[in-house]
Amino acid sequence: MSNFDEALERFQQVDLEYSGGLANHGPMGAEALLSLGHQAKIPALVDLYAPRLPPLPGGHFLTPSVREAARGGGGQRGDWVVTFETIVVEQDWREVIAREVPPLLPGLFAGAGHGLLRVAHAVRALEREDNAIRRREIAHGLAYWSSRFQTLPGAPGSRASEAAVELGEAIQHWPLVGDVGGRSGYFFHLAEGLSGWSPFVDAIDSLVLPEPGSVEAFLGRLCGCAASLYVDHPTDRIAYVHALTIPNAVRALLPYLSPEEGVVAAGHAMQAVGALHSIFGDRSSRPEEDEEVLRVAGDWDEIRYHAACSIQEHSIKMVEACWREDRLTADSIFRRAAADAALKIGGRGEAAQC
Repeated sequence: MSNFDEALERFQQVDLEYSGGLANHGPMGAEALLSLGHQAKIPALVDLYAPRLPPLPGGHFLTPSVREAARGGGGQRGDWVVTFETIVVEQDWREVIAREVPPLLPGLFAGAGHGLLRVAHAVRALEREDNAIRRREIAHGLAYWSSRFQTLPGAPGSRASEAAVELGEAIQHWPLVGDVGGRSGYFFHLAEGLSGWSPFVDAIDSLVLPEPGSVEAFLGRLCGCAASLYVDHPTDRIAYVHALTIPNAVRALLPYLSPEEGVVAAGHAMQAVGALHSIFGDRSSRPEEDEEVLRVAGDWDEIRYHAACSIQEHSIKMVEACWREDRLTADSIFRRAAADAALKIGGRGEAAQC
């Protein structure tokens, strides 16, 4: 058994979250280290991260008739795990993704996006090698997504005009709450404060969704915008890590969705990015000028090494997502954001909102 599979097995024995709402990042961090080529660091991540997580609660199988009503709120995590573990044992994991993900897309912000993220990392692991442990990781990701299912205000693209606005311009003029004092707490709780806020709803409803054949390009542009926002907001790095990793994760699921479902997924990814930016955005914020970050940004090998050595889950995940995006569409903003994440995200307290 590889040290990656050993890590998954260890993290599957513990709860999907801890401390009342902090997601179990362990499996995602381990898969990102594998992708970065630093799987030797996985045992260190397990040793550092696993002790904070309580045991996984027991549960029972949820019948299809009760699942929709049971979604959301963070409860019944043990029931959801038992339910999806049973399903992935009995069925092909690709069919499970194709059937179970589309109904969850409106609640893509579940656990600040970590249900989606855990599923996406599991899918990438299964594409490398199909085994029982990695299939079970799909179950745990879907369980967390279902347990924390959370919709955001607005209906993406429902009132879009024919005059399309370029994505970067839309982000530049995105409505911001501007309440610095209201940025403390779990991200999914902060997002509840957007309910009924008409500027956000109007922006989401007016969003022009991509055509089915251009979803990949749309997600790439969205990741580029998120990387720029990350660099521009050094006081809120963790929030903007998620603004990039959420659309990046949607990419991993596109092969298992229909073209129309891909459009829906892209719209909800933009909705999640928009929610984070509305909460944390500050038009007066500026990038940190750090010569070491700029130097490291010139070498992906060094960026990846610093992230792996940090043993910090958000640093590792951000660097891996930026590296993946940069290989798809080369852009210096991904190297700049990744170098910053590799060197600047290191304090354990920075993970306290997700």
